[in-house]
Amino acid sequence: MHFLTRPLCASLLLLCHAQTALSDLGMVVNDDASLKKGAQEIIAPMMIFYKQNQTEGIPGKLTDTWYVAGSMFMTLIQYWQASGDDSNNDVVSHDLMFQAGENYDFFSANYSQWLGNDDQMFWGLATITASEAGFPEREGKPSWTSLARAVFNEQVGRWDSQVCGGGMRWQVWPYQAGYQLKNAVSNGGLFALAARLARFTKNNTYTEWADKIWDWSAKSGLLDVTKWLVNDSVNNDDQCKTPDSLQWSYNYGTYLSGAAFMYNYTNGDEKWLKRVNGLLGTTLQTFFPQKYGSNVMSEVACEPIMTCDRNQICFKGYLAMWLAFTSILVPSTKDQIMPKLQGSMEAISKMCNGQSDGQNNLCGLTWGENKFDGVKGLEAQMAALGGVTANMMLLTAESPNTIDSNPGAKEHNVPSSGSGQDPSEPKPITTADRAGAWILMVIMVAGITGSVGWLVKP
Repeated sequence: MHFLTRPLCASLLLLCHAQTALSDLGMVVNDDASLKKGAQEIIAPMMIFYKQNQTEGIPGKLTDTWYVAGSMFMTLIQYWQASGDDSNNDVVSHDLMFQAGENYDFFSANYSQWLGNDDQMFWGLATITASEAGFPEREGKPSWTSLARAVFNEQVGRWDSQVCGGGMRWQVWPYQAGYQLKNAVSNGGLFALAARLARFTKNNTYTEWADKIWDWSAKSGLLDVTKWLVNDSVNNDDQCKTPDSLQWSYNYGTYLSGAAFMYNYTNGDEKWLKRVNGLLGTTLQTFFPQKYGSNVMSEVACEPIMTCDRNQICFKGYLAMWLAFTSILVPSTKDQIMPKLQGSMEAISKMCNGQSDGQNNLCGLTWGENKFDGVKGLEAQMAALGGVTANMMLLTAESPNTIDSNPGAKEHNVPSSGSGQDPSEPKPITTADRAGAWILMVIMVAGITGSVGWLVKP
C-alpha cells in the first residue's frame, strides 16, 4: 500500500471509519428509539433464519428442534410488549397456536414420542408471556392462559414421587436418553410457570405447586440454598445424591424469575425475597465475569471455549428478560440488575455487526468481544434480541398483567372443532399411550435415536 498517495490513504481511512461506525447498531442506554431500531435490525435476519429452518414449511417447527421456535415466540411477544412494534405479531400468533396441537396442550402426536418435559414447558412459558403481555387472543381458539394451564396440568401429572421423593424427569419416555435425570430447567421451568399462573389467575393451587416444586428442588440438591447454587441435574440411579454442578444461565433464570413472581404475588413475603436475593447474588457473580468488566453476560460453561450448541446459545437471552422481570417485580433489586443489563446491551450493539451470505447484523455468541465472532443463526439473534428487550422492559417498567388487567385472557374450553377436551383438565399419560410409544420405538428405533441426539443435558 506504500504506493498510494496521501490523499487516497486519507480517503480510505475515512471510509473504513465510516464502515466501522455503521457496523455498530447505535443503541444507547435509556434511549427507547435507538433500542427499538437496534432490535429491528437484529430481528430481520432472525426471521430469515426462521423461515429457512422450518421443517417442510411447517409453521413453528424447526429442523432438528421444536422448542426453540416456542422460545423465539416468547421473546418476540416480550419484545412487542416492551416496544409496541407489532410487525411480527401475525406470524407469532398463527404459528404459536398452530403448534398447540390437536389437544391444545403442546404435546402433539407428531412430536410426543421424543419430547422432553423442558421442550413442552417452553411453550407454556410462551403462552403465559402472551397473557401477561396482553398479546391479542385468537378468535375461536382457546385463550393463551388456557394453553399455559394445559401445559401445567399435563406436566404436574408426570410429577414422579417414586424416586427421590418427587421431581420432574428431563424426558417423558423411558426409552429416551436422560429419562433417569431430573434436571433444573424442567423443574425450574415448571416452578416459574406455576408462579406466573398463580400471579396471573390468583388461583392458589398454583401457589401450592410453586412451593412444592421449590421445596423438592432444595431437598433433592438441584438447589443449594446455602451457597445459592443451581445445579444442572440429579440422577434417579443414585437416589439424587450426586448433583451435576454444571452452571447454566437459564437454570438460574427459571428459579430466580419464579421467585420474583411469587414475591410480587405474595405482597413481599420475606421468604421469597430471601430466595430472590440469594439467587440473584450468585447469578450476577457467575454469569457476568470480570473478563468483560463484570457487566456483560457470558455463558461461562461453554462460551470461553466456543463449544456452545444451539440450545446453549439461546440461554443468555432468557436470563436477560427474566432479570428484567425480577427488577420490575422486586424493585429493591433494580440497582444491581440495571448496570448488568445495560452493559450487556452496549456489548450487543457493538457485536451484532456480522455479515454472511448477504445477511447483515449477525450477532454471534460472545457479547463481550464487542465484534462478530462467526457464530450465526436464529439462536444467536434471539439471544441478542432478549438482551435488548430486557433493556426496553427496564425503561417501561411495566408490570406483567394479571387477569384483573387483562380479563380477555381468562381460561375457557377449547372450541368444538378441537378435541372437546377442556385444556384446564390434566391429560394423564395412559397405558395405551406408553404402549403405543414403545411400539413406535421398536419400529423406528434408529430414527428416534437420531431425533433425540441433539438434545442437551442442561
